[in-house]
Amino acid sequence: MGYGTTFTTDIYLNRQIFESRWELDEKVKELEDYIQSAKGELIALAVSTPRDVIAEKDESGYPQNPIEEVLRKTRETFEWMEDNYRELNKLYQFQEYLDENPDVDLNQFKDI
Repeated sequence: MGYGTTFTTDIYLNRQIFESRWELDEKVKELEDYIQSAKGELIALAVSTPRDVIAEKDESGYPQNPIEEVLRKTRETFEWMEDNYRELNKLYQFQEYLDENPDVDLNQFKDI
């Protein structure tokens, strides 16, 4: 026999209203595509050389260290991916809820 933790949570999809299941599925696909794109960008950064990275200039007009530029871009990409994964997880849970409750009307979730 297994063991685990059961809990209930309320999830709020901020500024998102779905008229149909198709719209929800399209939003999920869009986020999945964003994440795939970010993974590709990280792979490109991983195999890049200093010549491949266009370093931005600092306040004094001097080019920044290419390594610092790669680190900055990597950090931004990871933050963007984390935000998308967080939102995607909420939408996955909403999809699961709808799968388990097929008689639910999506219009009942609209904010007033």
